[in-house]
Amino acid sequence: MLASQEFFEELAETKAVRKDKVGVAIVGMRVDARTHSSRQLVDFLQQFDLPLLTCIRSAQRYVQASDAGTTLFDSPSPEARDVGEWRPLLDWLNRRR
Repeated sequence: MLASQEFFEELAETKAVRKDKVGVAIVGMRVDARTHSSRQLVDFLQQFDLPLLTCIRSAQRYVQASDAGTTLFDSPSPEARDVGEWRPLLDWLNRRR
């Protein structure tokens, strides 16, 4: 988080972002939403007024899909937990079109 603080400060002050002409949202990668560090991430991002859309946990399914050259959604029955983590991002992208 601290390594990205200067970047987020500059991003939050960018005129196009402040005036909502450019959509910016944060996706926490390899974050377990049930942990203390997840709460710290939410608190950290609030100071920049940038939305945390979702957190994508670290899972072997990503490694397996990558090795197979597929995505999680190529599976005939993707896990509900995976879909639930990705849904906020997909919905946000669809609204921004």
